[in-house]
Amino acid sequence: MTRNIKADHGAVYRAVINWTEVEAKGGTPHTEYEGPYAEPGAAQGRITFWENKLRDDDTSETRAAGYVEEGTITWKPYTPSKKRGRKGGRA
Repeated sequence: MTRNIKADHGAVYRAVINWTEVEAKGGTPHTEYEGPYAEPGAAQGRITFWENKLRDDDTSETRAAGYVEEGTITWKPYTPSKKRGRKGGRA
């Protein structure tokens, strides 16, 4: 399903989510990006979702934090790259 984020005129927003694996799995930090969204509140909502989802029930501490970034989208024609022909025949 297509969604219209009204990106042709004005700013768009994305959520930058920093999260850490549980210590038992190495505790590796990660950064994920979600969006774009037409409103900053939608991006902030995704951050809140991940903060709550990765919250420890016993300590109430979360393994996620994030912030909202603002940007613009520039559209340009898409030119597909040429595919190289196969060498040899089918196996």
